[in-house]
Amino acid sequence: MNNKENKRVLENENPSAPHVVFKKQKLATPLSTVDMMKNITITKEKMKKVEHNFKKNSFHDYIRETITKLDETLNKKKKTTVGVFGKTGAGKSSLINAVLGGRDLLPSGTICACTSVIIQIEANVTDSNYTAEIEFISKKDWENELKNILSVISEDKKNLKGQNNESSEDITMADEKIKALYGNEGASKTLEDLMKDNNFSNIPEFLTSGKKTITHENASDLSEEIDCYIRHNGSSPGGRYWPIVASVTIMVPNCKDFLEHVVLVDLPGTGDCNKTRDEMWKSKLRDCSAVWIVSEIERAASDKSAWDILKNITDMAQGGECRSISFICTKTDLISTTYMRSVKLKDKDLEITCKDTQYKRKAACILYRNKEAKEEVKKSFDAQHIIKKYFNCDDGFLSIFTVSSEEFISDTPILEKEQTEIPKLQDLLKGYNNSQINEMGNQYVLGARGILYLIQGSRDTSQDMNAQKCQLYQLLEKNLHRALEDLQGHHNHVLDFLEELLSAGTKESEQECIKTATNVIKPLDRDNRGFHKILTALCKNNGYHRSRKGEFDLNNILATHMYNNIDNFFNSLFLSHGNVFEKSLQANIDKFTIITKDMMTEYNHSPMLNHVLNFLKIEENKVKSDIIRDLRQRKKKIYTSLQVSIKETMLPCYNQAAHLKGIGSMLKQQKVLLSYIENSKTEMFHKAKKHMLELLELAKNFHKDELKKNLKTAMKYSLLNASLLYMDVSKDLKELELLHSKYEKD
Repeated sequence: MNNKENKRVLENENPSAPHVVFKKQKLATPLSTVDMMKNITITKEKMKKVEHNFKKNSFHDYIRETITKLDETLNKKKKTTVGVFGKTGAGKSSLINAVLGGRDLLPSGTICACTSVIIQIEANVTDSNYTAEIEFISKKDWENELKNILSVISEDKKNLKGQNNESSEDITMADEKIKALYGNEGASKTLEDLMKDNNFSNIPEFLTSGKKTITHENASDLSEEIDCYIRHNGSSPGGRYWPIVASVTIMVPNCKDFLEHVVLVDLPGTGDCNKTRDEMWKSKLRDCSAVWIVSEIERAASDKSAWDILKNITDMAQGGECRSISFICTKTDLISTTYMRSVKLKDKDLEITCKDTQYKRKAACILYRNKEAKEEVKKSFDAQHIIKKYFNCDDGFLSIFTVSSEEFISDTPILEKEQTEIPKLQDLLKGYNNSQINEMGNQYVLGARGILYLIQGSRDTSQDMNAQKCQLYQLLEKNLHRALEDLQGHHNHVLDFLEELLSAGTKESEQECIKTATNVIKPLDRDNRGFHKILTALCKNNGYHRSRKGEFDLNNILATHMYNNIDNFFNSLFLSHGNVFEKSLQANIDKFTIITKDMMTEYNHSPMLNHVLNFLKIEENKVKSDIIRDLRQRKKKIYTSLQVSIKETMLPCYNQAAHLKGIGSMLKQQKVLLSYIENSKTEMFHKAKKHMLELLELAKNFHKDELKKNLKTAMKYSLLNASLLYMDVSKDLKELELLHSKYEKD
């Protein structure tokens, strides 16, 4: 192998960035999905040939184990999660239906509002059926919620007058749930009667904590049957199961190009006092690699509910993995012919003449408004300064689409398909999907090359070669020791700096916690009757409450000062570019190596040693890739550890406050909460600080052990094994080198 090829192995085949980076103009992949899967098949055949030629010994066992791990990379099923947000009536269901090629998959419409059920949409790659898997909340969870519902309804009966808006919303939700599942007579029954098994005879899976599976050959039949699990229908009470549904996963056939490695998650904008759904909502939000914000075009730029998703920015960024946002303006076809007069447009502005048909004039108006809407949304986005604090907002971060689902599926459209921009969203999904496939294929073919390098580098068993390998082993062992020390030193520096920031945040938290907590526990702008229900729900849900009235998170509020101190630094820990190299854990893991360019050049004269070094470099990059992937998953847990620790400290207090009832109970709850915070503040915040540092320390030690263990093993089998003469795989190696070069073409 020449120096040019060596350079490629060292520089271009570094797979240590494990996630897909979504960039404009970069979504089209140089190698088609069909070619990619064909190449994976070819590579798997070569690996089978290798296995069949080997006998039983430790070296062969190591190769078999490496091949097995390589095959596992094709079965990990890591998917890109796209979160779809938008209030009821914004056109989310119609949008998703159109993107997937029809109108019948998800029930849509504005008469019966969709509920807080999370809906996931994936590809069905096993058969041609439409399938839904329905996951229920636990029976115990529903029993606890029923107690609260019956309490709300009972209180409503005692206080028929003077209800305010906040209180009436809780009553409405309680009434909706009880009637949806049990019918109009449900509110008059006891808890014991409502929990009887015969009430759930049509859904025995709920009683056994299982999942219900529904399968149909066409989308409309599936949509009709799952309607009762995901939507409310006030005109038909009873037999609506959405109150006890946590999530619904729909698997769609014939959309492999869009969704084989992508999952669309329709995330409701509001909650309903259900702990299971709230926890799942938070978890799914943190899993989103991309976020779609959906709003009607007429009010997109000023739609408060659409932009409210950015209030969860830390869950998406610091505590999550979001790397792109798409703002989608819907219902562009709903435009009046008076639009031109309302915005004082003339024919020349729309590039039309008085002779043009009414349809052409309407199409011109739609396209003109689309352009204006995109500019307004961009201005609104730029005004969201908090975005820039947490994200690297390059040219590919924000995309704006103006779509018409109806025009896309219409038999008599006035817009061309491309002008509806639904095809652009389809291309976006294809890009996500292909990126995952190409990354997977790239890793697979590169890993296979590594195995062939190992085999080919083990063919020379001469005494002289064995001596050279021992010498190289000793050199690499020294390099490994030094590189691990450097990495540990950097990690320790990071820990020390983070501890300083956390200590400052801890001090501020102790000083300001009562004032900070009072803003949530005793807000001045809330009516007592309505807020009492919010406060009770917050205590019952361990400090977190998400409803139609908004989100209340006391644990997160208490951690505010700690987060304010660490946010900028924490963000830099997980970047791999820019001017943050000295702070970044990821950048320093990427930098880690035991094989220098000079070493590759020095051993270029020896084909066998050159093969060994190429194998080791690939193994090094594989373990670095796994570590960075692990680090990015740990990031979520590390960042949220502050509020998790605070919640654990507050649990006894929440439990005590939740059980306070009767006259004056709200004042008692407020007193209990504030008193507990005051008395436990020192322990609470120091415990939270310690918890975060311990998690980062665990990550540091795990990554050190993984690098040391895997590289020592690879060095052992590639350099200290000299007992047999192995098969010649030079031809296969050359073919894979040629195959892998396709990935490097632009």
